Amino acid sequence: MLSKEKRINKGRDYNNSFKNGKKIPGRFIIVFITENNIGRNRCGIITSKKVGNAVVRNRAKRQLRAIVNNAWGKLKEGHDIVIVARQNIDGAAFDLLVRDFYIVMRKANLC
Repeated sequence: MLSKEKRINKGRDYNNSFKNGKKIPGRFIIVFITENNIGRNRCGIITSKKVGNAVVRNRAKRQLRAIVNNAWGKLKEGHDIVIVARQNIDGAAFDLLVRDFYIVMRKANLC
């Protein structure tokens, strides 16, 4: 679980990331990144019903949260990161998700 100060809570912050953020697609995720004025990173994870039923969506969110928690200290500070799970995340192995996350973060120049 991400602690409160690491989470994006408000809808306007999500909308700001979607409208003004840099969109970086990966194989299993799409990431929207915007700079914030807080000085620390915040993260939000979205899985739609297109991903699957509740069990599949919650599993994807748990895996993505674990990846973000492990990578937290390696990322540059001062950004809002919104991670959107793609439909094909259901069949992906965890190590492939980790690799895809780091590829996307390198594209965004955050690691």
